Amino acid sequence: MRPTRVVTKLLTILTWSLLSPSSWAEDASITDGCRGDLNYLPGFLLANDTGAADNRRYRGEAVIAAAYDEADREAATVKSESDCLAVISTYLKAWREKHLAIVPADWSPLDDAKSSAESTSSAAAPQARIHWLSNETVVLTFPTFYATAAEDIATMMTHNQRRLARTPNWIIDVRNNDGGDDGTYAPIAAAVIGNPILMAGVEFLSTPANIEGTAGICDLYAPGDARCAAQVGSLVALMRAAKPGTYVPHPRLGNVVTKVDPSEPRRRRPARVAVLTDQGCGSSCEQFVLEMKQAWNVKIFGRRTAGALDYSNLRPHKLPSGRRIVLYATSRSKRLPYMPVDAVGIAPDVFLPPPVDEAARAIEIDTVRALMEQR
Repeated sequence: MRPTRVVTKLLTILTWSLLSPSSWAEDASITDGCRGDLNYLPGFLLANDTGAADNRRYRGEAVIAAAYDEADREAATVKSESDCLAVISTYLKAWREKHLAIVPADWSPLDDAKSSAESTSSAAAPQARIHWLSNETVVLTFPTFYATAAEDIATMMTHNQRRLARTPNWIIDVRNNDGGDDGTYAPIAAAVIGNPILMAGVEFLSTPANIEGTAGICDLYAPGDARCAAQVGSLVALMRAAKPGTYVPHPRLGNVVTKVDPSEPRRRRPARVAVLTDQGCGSSCEQFVLEMKQAWNVKIFGRRTAGALDYSNLRPHKLPSGRRIVLYATSRSKRLPYMPVDAVGIAPDVFLPPPVDEAARAIEIDTVRALMEQR
């Protein structure tokens, strides 16, 4: 062996001897934290997540257990926090694909809104838009129902109320709407729905973790919003008064179904409304579709929705490592088990084939317009 090779080999050994202990310690810390969080999750979900017991029963305990074993093997070899997030995310999908997620400890819901905006436009945040195609037809586009969009939506509906009242055909585009807060779409529903509808009830699971998560939800999603604070405050009071592990009714929708009369019954409303949906419409967007389906002047066009509504009202909970947060469901719909949405989504009244590209996606508006204007 040449002397230079001997020296190189000795330097390599020396370098590893100096660097390896700290590197190994860091890897061990990542691995231990990942496996600890993974081990914590099954018990936490079964105690606090409203869909966990049903999901395990429907999918099979063996399936969930096998997914855990696989995740534990992978967690033992992770080299970074992002690797751990991927492992746990895959494991959680064995329980439920939607409304159950793992995120970094510094996550913010505003990050999701910004990400959604960047994927659909160059704007800094998803913006509600209105565009008249003719004197007969208008397109209203709503990319999100996050509470941060509530003011813009209310303002847009108010400022355009007179012209909207003169327009008989509305196309409401909620494709790729990522959901958010049911209250955000209230001005839209009020402008469209002129008949009584039936709203399915919602109930919340009372546990210490769920109470804590609910009490802080306005600070996270809608800081400074007095309406949010008032609604959440009444719910938290009910949860605190209940026996841990029991369900409490929604303060306004406690029955299995509740009749809701239209606001402003004499208001002039559009003659024909087409709600355009796809698999990107989830959560509160799906609740919006369920309500609109009951309006006498509405038809749903497009494709099935995402299927993320039965178990909802996500709350954050920091995992033992302190490096990750699980977002899990604290409520369930009283539609269950008779009318599930999670398994199948909401079917449209009129099917439109999936667009092959953005140009074909834009043409869907023209297709619906032609049908509405009977051209």
